[in-house]
Amino acid sequence: MKHAISVTLNADIVYTRIASQVAGAAAEVYANEVGITGNIAEFCHAFELSVSESFTNSVRHANHQADGDVTINFFTDANGLTAVVSDTNPEFNPVTPPPDVTLYPEGGYGLFIIHKLMDSISYSRKKDRNILTMTKSAHPPAI
Repeated sequence: MKHAISVTLNADIVYTRIASQVAGAAAEVYANEVGITGNIAEFCHAFELSVSESFTNSVRHANHQADGDVTINFFTDANGLTAVVSDTNPEFNPVTPPPDVTLYPEGGYGLFIIHKLMDSISYSRKKDRNILTMTKSAHPPAI
């Protein structure tokens, strides 16, 4: 079983809900088909939240590009369910130190949350696009 879905949205915060809903639907279909280890609702929520955070980061750092877009490709393979989020924003460092939670800042937790919820994350820059690849495994290894 291999599935693929692609969605391209304007880099506008109003489209966050669409990105989130597509991610949630993809996660639910995948989780039910493969019989994930653990709680299906938790799996779906973690995947959906990670995609939503990534989309929000793309929009917030779009430098007010009127014609900017964010493309999200979803696919399944032996590793799990993957979302590849790409945008035309300036290059960034996806490995950031955890935020100081004692300061209670609004914002700044997106990458931290993604790193905590997803099983693998990689970043690359190709042809003026940031590409963040995130995978949630159906059967993560026991710790």
